[in-house]
Amino acid sequence: MSKTTVSSRRSMGLLALVFTACNATTHGFSIFLYSALLPQIRELFELSYSQAALIAALLQLFYMGASIASGIAAAWVSPRTMVRLTIMLSPVLLALAVATPWVLPFALCLALVSACAVSNWNAIAALAREVIPASHRSRVLGLASSGAAFAICLNGLLIALLQGLSLRQFWLICAGLTLLVTLLTLWALAPHTEQAPRSAKAPPTFSQVFKQWLRLCLEQPVALQIVLLSGFIGAISGPFLNFLSAFVSDQLQAGATVTGTLWTLIGIGGAVGGLLLGALADRWGALRVMAWSIGAFGLAMLGLLGHPSLLLSGWAAGLFALFYFPSWGLMAAYLSARLEPVHSLQVVSLSMVSYGLASATANALCGWLLQVSGEFAVVHAWIAGWVLASLLLLKRMARGKAVEAPGVPIP
Repeated sequence: MSKTTVSSRRSMGLLALVFTACNATTHGFSIFLYSALLPQIRELFELSYSQAALIAALLQLFYMGASIASGIAAAWVSPRTMVRLTIMLSPVLLALAVATPWVLPFALCLALVSACAVSNWNAIAALAREVIPASHRSRVLGLASSGAAFAICLNGLLIALLQGLSLRQFWLICAGLTLLVTLLTLWALAPHTEQAPRSAKAPPTFSQVFKQWLRLCLEQPVALQIVLLSGFIGAISGPFLNFLSAFVSDQLQAGATVTGTLWTLIGIGGAVGGLLLGALADRWGALRVMAWSIGAFGLAMLGLLGHPSLLLSGWAAGLFALFYFPSWGLMAAYLSARLEPVHSLQVVSLSMVSYGLASATANALCGWLLQVSGEFAVVHAWIAGWVLASLLLLKRMARGKAVEAPGVPIP
């Protein structure tokens, strides 16, 4: 009995490591690495700010489209197969991104990696139901969801330690690390077998999925609120992450070491925030904790508007990470207390579409505004405006929660 328990714990520990590493490499070496190395990428490909922003928007659009496609494909492709396929494609695409000196193949390959990232994560969330006991599922997925934060921390360390390398060499190192994770994933998932045969019914069409999502949002106000809040967060996070390195290096004249330190700070802040804000939300409620954390970040952005400096940039980066990474877990907990499990998963999938669309639009608009004005203040003002919109939405959600019927669990 004890040997079985120890073996089960080791298996869950290995799967937690694999899921976290998959999330870290697919997300960290696509969307987040592009933002971290934006100054070097602009120099290598001779890009303007608007062109760089269009690439960032392309990554988010692929991310959004893959979220829809993977949700539909899940009807006939098992989660295990999806995890294997997406993690196997990722190192190949990362290597191909720098195989030519042209920007178009680079952007396309990176966009496909971002598509693999969201498809991989959606599949991991579904696969956990098969291979992780319910008693440990929240802990494993909670750790796995922080993988992007660990990847950002790793990006910062790599930038600081590998300054002498070219962009191509740096990217190939990331592809090599992803290949190691791929091999570990294939080995870890091999002993596990499917619990039940796949259903033979015809998969839903896109129109059926869209109508189901639309009906859910119309019938459940909380669904529409979470979709909107995800979009607001996308409008905040897209420009902040995309232009952080450019702001620090171009306007504040900081070197690669400082830029790497900021990204390391974001990674550490995200990992710490996942533990801290989750515990506080259990005591004070998810909406209140999200409002305080987003509000604190908004104050830091107002400070940057009035007095741009490295110190305030560091505060803004840390406070951003503190609210951004845990917010997805807090929203999921808020949903799960109010909706059926199936409906909750549908809203989460749709919220990622909202996030991707808002982030892509915000990146494109802020890139154009920056190109026209030449001032990063317009980007910071944009971010501060959407922070205010998020706080107003959270206030409205809190009012709706106050009139809910007694007995409804409130996270």
